[in-house]
Amino acid sequence: MSEALIPPPAGLFPVSYLITTGQAGAQRLQLDLLVYTPDRSVRGTAVITQATNPPLDLHLDVWGTYTYLTVQPPGEGRILLTARGNQGGPHANSAQQFDLHLLLDLDWQHGVTNYRYYNNQRWVVLEKVPAVLEGQRIQQLAGVDQQHELHSATLEAAIATGDVAQLKQLASGAVGKALDQAIASTKSPAAKAAKKA
Repeated sequence: MSEALIPPPAGLFPVSYLITTGQAGAQRLQLDLLVYTPDRSVRGTAVITQATNPPLDLHLDVWGTYTYLTVQPPGEGRILLTARGNQGGPHANSAQQFDLHLLLDLDWQHGVTNYRYYNNQRWVVLEKVPAVLEGQRIQQLAGVDQQHELHSATLEAAIATGDVAQLKQLASGAVGKALDQAIASTKSPAAKAAKKA
């Protein structure tokens, strides 16, 4: 691996998505996850609500993985996040009540979701539901620099795949500045002395 392509440190960061069509009476899915970049796993909660009679208010524990999908230029890659859920988590003696496939843009900001949930009578399936990252909610919950963490995860994937076009695109933005700082730190006299030691 070239010294210029040093991957960012492993991270754990939160994301929160509001998944709904916004129409009156439509289901509303609030998906709060912790993303763990070393093994590309996610864990968190899903709350599905709907103003019906009786009202829907389903709280679930959720776990899954994400992967980077690449496509031929001029198309852009995507992130595919898949998750399952129940009440109690993956090791609970509880039946699965939730499946989700979330296809995100590479900046983690927007996507489209297919999901299904069990409402104690039948499986309800929803397709092509818009998903929007709620940055303000994350700032309130965790107080982290979410943009930095999302850029780091995207940079890590670009380095791992060796996608030069994507690296050039990332280099023009905030991720590029972080990469320049990382490269500059390896060229400092202290870093050189540490390498020789």
